[in-house]
Amino acid sequence: MSQWRVLIEENIGGADHKEWRISDIYEVDGEREEARAIAHELAMAHSPKHPALPQERAVYRINEDTWLTLVMGVRTRYHYRVTVAELIFRG
Repeated sequence: MSQWRVLIEENIGGADHKEWRISDIYEVDGEREEARAIAHELAMAHSPKHPALPQERAVYRINEDTWLTLVMGVRTRYHYRVTVAELIFRG
């Protein structure tokens, strides 16, 4: 069983109470390279909870395993992070 995961962290909540948290965890059947391919695709195409009416996006690759996507809405900007991670313990 592969221990590779793709994590999405994003802003959750309304204007008065935004919270940064993991919104999705994708279990990967393959190895790290497959996880990276999935993460890249999610950085480009994931539909975050906010903004409701996205106008534009900009995707930044931080390193081989991390992407940061800015999504501009009508009046505000949100972001989400996509990370490739190896599960090393589950207790």
